[in-house]
Amino acid sequence: MQKKPERAPEATRERIMDAALDLFGERGLTGTTVRDIAQRAKVNVAAISYHFGGKDELYRAVATTVIGSIEARVRHRVAPLLDNPPRDPAAALKALEDLVETMVEVIVGPEEMRRVARFIIREQMQPTFAFEILFGVMSRLHGAATRLLALAAGLDPEAKETMLRVFLILGQVLFLRIAEAAVLRRLQLKRYDEALLTDVKALVRQNVRAMVLAAREGRT
Repeated sequence: MQKKPERAPEATRERIMDAALDLFGERGLTGTTVRDIAQRAKVNVAAISYHFGGKDELYRAVATTVIGSIEARVRHRVAPLLDNPPRDPAAALKALEDLVETMVEVIVGPEEMRRVARFIIREQMQPTFAFEILFGVMSRLHGAATRLLALAAGLDPEAKETMLRVFLILGQVLFLRIAEAAVLRRLQLKRYDEALLTDVKALVRQNVRAMVLAAREGRT
């Protein structure tokens, strides 16, 4: 069955979004002009106004799309534990391990996440009006992990220490994406291959279990 050709307006919008993601990640909001985006996307400036209204609206659309795609991919893999969280410590620990492993698959595995990471890192370092979009998704994922850790280790989910422990757990995954060049150089690899990702997922599970055990022992 012959594939239907992509409709021109949708293709144009996707090219604009694709170019904007790269340029906003490279130069930031203030360092990128509408003309820069139009040239990269190979469209006229009027097309950006037509599809998005202006640069700020385009930036907001990029932020919504990139962070929304991360949340959707995570939820697709671990929807049961997010919608019906476990009620006992052992199940909570297993669910937390599954969630962190999923973060590896979603954030570290796909090479296209390099582009997304640049955008998100810049927004973290220089927050704009779009930060609330990113924070909303991040807080939901962090909140889910915090509740799992609290149940698994017997901690207060609202305590600063519990929240910090979760940031440290998730941080080990984010570091592999943020510091990819250094990690690959140190390991003498060209890219994150399946063998490495398998090792990483096994190790992060070990780390999660070790951190939960340490948290439990800290309570005694």
